[in-house]
Amino acid sequence: MTHLIALDLDGTLEDSRDDMVAAVLRVRASFGLSEQPGDTYRGFVNAGMDHLYRSCFADYVGAGGTVDDVRAAYEADYLAHIADSTRLYAGIGDALVELAALGCLACVTNKPQRLSAALLEALGVGRLFSAVIGGDTCPESKPSPMVLAEACRRVGRSGQALMIGDSAADVKCGRSFGATTIWCAWGYAADPGAEVPHHTARAPAELPRLVRSLVAG
Repeated sequence: MTHLIALDLDGTLEDSRDDMVAAVLRVRASFGLSEQPGDTYRGFVNAGMDHLYRSCFADYVGAGGTVDDVRAAYEADYLAHIADSTRLYAGIGDALVELAALGCLACVTNKPQRLSAALLEALGVGRLFSAVIGGDTCPESKPSPMVLAEACRRVGRSGQALMIGDSAADVKCGRSFGATTIWCAWGYAADPGAEVPHHTARAPAELPRLVRSLVAG
């Protein structure tokens, strides 16, 4: 029986905000835009890529630049610096090895698929994932359940489906699909918001034991 163990990326496996902000600053400089402190943009880089492009480059788009131009420049720059400072959260690497023995791992994220796959490889865990579903893989992104349906299709799921992540969108996505949800308390969000997860993991080391209990039998 093939179980789907879907995991979010940013805020669940790693914290990529420093590298994402650095990419914003470099692209803004290449566009000849005004210099701003990095903290000006930190709150915009984990709310979806379209939000990042429109918020961090509002002056460029407002002056007639296109979001497509921003997207192309940003993705090329970020890809070249995908893991300058990004590292896995402590304990995630070992947890992923154990989880991969319990089912098929799929990274289900709103980061673009190509960037997500590159980051997983750079962090040394790409080989553990059977599928990578990015924000541009399907016509809809999280919290739509469509992304989990696609993950199930790609891994040939025949057993349990689990969604593990740190955001309300992860929990809503999982619940909408009918998956068992695990909220990660170490991520970007202080709480899961209005969405109520089935389970909470306080540290990465808790995930293998919890998942093992859910897929047993």
